[in-house]
Amino acid sequence: MNFPEYTIVALTVALTHLALTGYYLFKKGIAGLSGKFLSGYLALGAVWNLLLASQENQFWSISQIMNRSLFSLYLLLVLAALLWLFTRAFLQVDQGGKFKWWGIVPALLALGLMAGMDFGYLPLSFLPSSIRNSAATLVFWLGAGVIGLYLLHAIWLALRVQRAMQSPRHRNRIQFLLLTLTVAAIGFGLILSQNILFQEVGLLVHWLASLLLVYLSITANLPDIRTSVKESLGFMIIVSFTMVIYLGTIYALEKALASTSRSHLKTAFVAAVVFTLLYPPLRKALLVSVRRLLFRRRYDARQIIKEYVQAINNILIMKDLIAVSLSFIREELNIQHGAYFLTQRQDKSRYYFGIHPDSHQALPKTFSLKKETLFARRLAVEGQSVSQYSLDIDPQFCNADPLCLQTLKQMKIEQYIPIKRNNDLIAILAVGPFSSGESYALRDIELLSTLANQTAIALENARLFDNVRQNLEEITRIKTLTDNIFASIESGVITIDTQGQIVVLNQAAYRILNLPPTLQSGGNVNEIFKYLQGTPLPALLRDVKNTRRSYRAYEISPKIVGRGQVDLTVDLSPILDSKKQFKGTAIVINDYTETKQLQVVQNLFRKYLSPAVVDRLPRNPEELKLGGRRQEVTVLFADIRGFSTYSENQSPEDLITVLNKYLSIAAEAILAYEGTLDKFMGDAVMAIFNAPLEQADHPQRAVKAAAAMQRNITEFNKVMGGYAAQLSFGVGIHVGEAVIGNVGTQARMDYTAIGDAVNLAKRIQENTPAGRILLSERAYICVKEYVHAIPHKNLSVKGRQAQEETYELLNIL
Repeated sequence: MNFPEYTIVALTVALTHLALTGYYLFKKGIAGLSGKFLSGYLALGAVWNLLLASQENQFWSISQIMNRSLFSLYLLLVLAALLWLFTRAFLQVDQGGKFKWWGIVPALLALGLMAGMDFGYLPLSFLPSSIRNSAATLVFWLGAGVIGLYLLHAIWLALRVQRAMQSPRHRNRIQFLLLTLTVAAIGFGLILSQNILFQEVGLLVHWLASLLLVYLSITANLPDIRTSVKESLGFMIIVSFTMVIYLGTIYALEKALASTSRSHLKTAFVAAVVFTLLYPPLRKALLVSVRRLLFRRRYDARQIIKEYVQAINNILIMKDLIAVSLSFIREELNIQHGAYFLTQRQDKSRYYFGIHPDSHQALPKTFSLKKETLFARRLAVEGQSVSQYSLDIDPQFCNADPLCLQTLKQMKIEQYIPIKRNNDLIAILAVGPFSSGESYALRDIELLSTLANQTAIALENARLFDNVRQNLEEITRIKTLTDNIFASIESGVITIDTQGQIVVLNQAAYRILNLPPTLQSGGNVNEIFKYLQGTPLPALLRDVKNTRRSYRAYEISPKIVGRGQVDLTVDLSPILDSKKQFKGTAIVINDYTETKQLQVVQNLFRKYLSPAVVDRLPRNPEELKLGGRRQEVTVLFADIRGFSTYSENQSPEDLITVLNKYLSIAAEAILAYEGTLDKFMGDAVMAIFNAPLEQADHPQRAVKAAAAMQRNITEFNKVMGGYAAQLSFGVGIHVGEAVIGNVGTQARMDYTAIGDAVNLAKRIQENTPAGRILLSERAYICVKEYVHAIPHKNLSVKGRQAQEETYELLNIL
């Protein structure tokens, strides 16, 4: 039997499938597995429908035994497998897993079995004769069963993923897929029926499923299914209510007017009047009730904007502004949570945001976004909002920073609304899902964008206020710090403006000049000059003002009441602004009265102790402690030979003069080579090298000092003449370890060296002939490369069993 209308339906569906295939390839291409499977599904659907339209006996029936029309069943099975593959690939985008190909095995096995039985290649002798004679029926049910399994498994996969989704937009996407799979399953079921009418309807339903698949794949913002269903249900309720009201009105009027008139025109007229008066308020009340029943609480956008502006208008504290804004949006729009991403800074490649969430969610403190990504361009340049749903499924956003996308996904944000001011992105309003579980509609996003635009002004005002507050705090902090610095520094600081008024007068200035407390900032500088009479300060101050000249360390010695004569240094400098305009004078006064006194004492002290020891004295007397440390030193002893005989015929005054002159010659030679004068012992002197300051060449220094000492004595004797010319030094030098430090008591201590090395040096000096220099063996070894020396003799030293070999220094090479 031929069915020409069936051929028309199949041909029409084939052509529409071809159109869908071209449209999809034009819009999306075949990128990704889901795109490849969908393209194959649409193309094979077109081929399958063309095959159906060209067959003489369309479709099949159970009675068709071994009819080649069953070949279309093979293609239908392949279509079901491709739909299953598309579903898996589509869901893998959301799950982020790897695609598995094992699912095509059942289709391949089923096709092999069906082809084997259909063409007689598969022996069926083991089957009962009733089944062997109905191979086509077996082939049909095998194919139908496998098709059903693929469709049911695809629906089960979508349901499982849908339950795992937390984002309403993602759940809606999977629900849309479930709707499409359900429509496809109905179409496949109708096509597999034995009724020609059902089969024709099945082709149309299958085409509708293909249309939904294309729409699902190319549309980023899908309509909310729940909302669409609710709106359809609401429409049906309103229509039903209208019909009930109208029919009820007609029926009531007919009953009421039956006793007076049978005129249908009159009844219709009265019904129209009653319906016109009663229906609008009833419909409005019903519409409100239906919306409350089916939808979340609807809002008046204008009223919300007005209340929002009033709520944030006068808030200048950033923290309070964000808290009020997020609380208002959360309560009025029934949103679970939200946050502001405030732009902190930006460089050539990134935006850097500080995250400020509401009190209901813990988020990271900071967040950065690459400028080169579409996400950043959409927000910062185009000023368009972006949904997390789009970031997850739209391949255009795949070039974004993966770490950034992962961070955003963990925040459970649904929508990102840019907040711009003067074409600059100053913040992003990030809002979570609705508490009702519904997805954001266009109306919701438009309202949030309007609120974001209103927030931009408030955020900018709050940011400016915050900058002013921070600057004020910084100025206050700096002023406090400056006051503390001026109060804590030892130098007196006085600043004077162009009119001679005192601007700054610190505590050190009060102390140094002994100023009365009644003299405060704001007074005239002449009040200070009263306490500095007889100094050139007034003239210097006028010179600085007239010439912009600075004075450094100008010394004055005024008499200050209560302090007496003091020694001061004064620095005067002009104060200039950024334009080099004169704004005043800064005066810095340093009191070095005590320092000068200490210098006098120290210079006097140097005449009693070695300069190296004096320089080593600590500033804190508490650091002066008894004790010492062991180290290697070179010890030098020098004694005036013949001084005892000389002193018998000299007056004490002349004797002291000659002794001081000889000891000065010895001391000058020691100090010339940076030795430390340890002590004077009558007509002898002791020196140490390598202490207190370390000297790597201390043996050479000691030898050079001894040679210079003998040379200077010889020259001095030539000048003196007389018996004094017979005086000379005997010098002994030894290198060894000694304890160096402070010896004595806390009341009287001496810096010296103690130990066997000192004793040996003293014994060598005692055995040194007049005018000679003897070195110990250790000293000679240290300097033998730099001097010419010859063995002298071995000395027996008290306390030592072995004799000490000595060397006489002849000259220095």
